[in-house]
Amino acid sequence: MILTARVWRGFGAVLLLAAGGFAGAAPAALATPTDTTPPTAPANLHAVSITDTDIVLAWDKSTDSSGSVSYALFFDDNPTPFWVSGTQFDVHANVAIGMIPGTTHTFQVRAEDSSGNASFSNRLTTSFAPGDDTAPTAPSNLHVVSNNSNGIVLAWDPSIDESDVIYFVDGAPCSPHHAGSATTLLIGSLATDPVCGISAGFTYTFSVRAQDAIGFNSPSSDTISVFFNG
Repeated sequence: MILTARVWRGFGAVLLLAAGGFAGAAPAALATPTDTTPPTAPANLHAVSITDTDIVLAWDKSTDSSGSVSYALFFDDNPTPFWVSGTQFDVHANVAIGMIPGTTHTFQVRAEDSSGNASFSNRLTTSFAPGDDTAPTAPSNLHVVSNNSNGIVLAWDPSIDESDVIYFVDGAPCSPHHAGSATTLLIGSLATDPVCGISAGFTYTFSVRAQDAIGFNSPSSDTISVFFNG
């Protein structure tokens, strides 16, 4: 058989395939080096100001080759930090996590880059200034002011506390009802409050409690049962 030029070209292509590739194929791309260098430490963690309800913390800015650093502020042994967008944070008193006037806490900042590399600040132990560390007294003398088609108006004697208090009324649909600093509240009927109103012909049992500025809750008042006339 006489091999023509076209046949020779086809035969050559088969030989190249058999050899495992094409002539002139591009070399494999080099892998991008992994960033394993942490940001500089967020040094000089210190308290800017301290009151009975706030500890304002600040620290030196971290730097990183990625140009992106995020901060997390850890406190005591709690594994869940405060997430911080800058280099200053106001730690506010919070009863739920044990931060109340006069208590002492330890803080540390973690700086982390976009690759997950992290560095840590110094530890700082400091305290809230002394202040209100007790719950309000229970509201007393809960009673009915009016009972008509608009709803039931309740009133009570104020709680005693070192700071201002707000009141919450329990016992109606959608409880608790927020009364603010007032010592009276309308529990609306369905006519005045179609979503959370009370229904005529039913008896409701109410109580009221106070919460101070720190977040302490008072004991609940004595309960009162009221038949809604409607």
